[in-house]
Amino acid sequence: MKNFAIFISPLIIAFFAIQIGEIDFFSAMNGIYKYIFFNTELDNNASIIFDIRFPRILLAILVGASLSGCGAIMQNIFKNPLIDPFLLGISSGAALGCAMSIGIFPNISLSLLAFCGAFFSSILILLIGKVANNTSLILCGVVISAFLSAITALIQFFVPAQESQAITIWLFGSLSLATFGDIALVLVGFIISFIPLFILSRKINILSLSEDEAISLGINTWAIKIICMLCVSFICALCVSVSGTIGWIGLIVPHIARFLVGANMKILLPSSLALGASVLLISDSIARGVSNFDLPLGAINAIIFAPFFLFIVYRYIKNARN
Repeated sequence: MKNFAIFISPLIIAFFAIQIGEIDFFSAMNGIYKYIFFNTELDNNASIIFDIRFPRILLAILVGASLSGCGAIMQNIFKNPLIDPFLLGISSGAALGCAMSIGIFPNISLSLLAFCGAFFSSILILLIGKVANNTSLILCGVVISAFLSAITALIQFFVPAQESQAITIWLFGSLSLATFGDIALVLVGFIISFIPLFILSRKINILSLSEDEAISLGINTWAIKIICMLCVSFICALCVSVSGTIGWIGLIVPHIARFLVGANMKILLPSSLALGASVLLISDSIARGVSNFDLPLGAINAIIFAPFFLFIVYRYIKNARN
């Protein structure tokens, strides 16, 4: 029953999120029904729901699920509960690629450069992870993230004002410009990335053991980590390319899922996907519902989840001492 509630939570939250604001929801849905089946013209209410809110909510579900699932995978393969794509610099690498596409190479696909940046960060993290302990890995990830963010800032400084403003707004993280094309792009990336991760879930479970134990069970740990990081880099890059940098989801939500369903990746991964979708839907609803402005998602998530992160760090330190 608990697992069922987790899996349907995105649908329930989406149903309420789509009704936020002064709009006649049922009249709008009737207009959308006539538009789809009888090719009638959309009225204002139906157009707001169909052209703006549907894409935004669907993209929030996909991006939230993707970032949370990536966090669950990374925390497991590195055996560290304080790791996520944002903290280790993968999101910053993707952000650098996007900034280069906007400000320097406008003729090169934004998603392609985002993937290159994310993959570069992933390779650095894997190489560092071979020789570093948990604390060193986090510190190195923070340094990599800061370095890549500094290059992004330099790009903003030197490009024309219009491109610089576009990069700044995009770095805040937002789903306000969501389109059905963005949804199709992320959906394809989601399928390509998470099918291998689901297939490898048993082996990813074994990676939570020590290196020697995993090898003794016949697991090629390096190959599994490479595959996982390729998948994580790919979907993170696509998410960053359509929504900007959205932090905290990949760090916090897997902890909530682990508390609710346990550490078995076969259950933890789908639960993280569902909870990530629900959490980002809630954050986005707050971003567009608390004022007349569309607040940046990155700031909303930081305000909500920073205290929770401090609690996780406290628990982590306490357990390490014991």
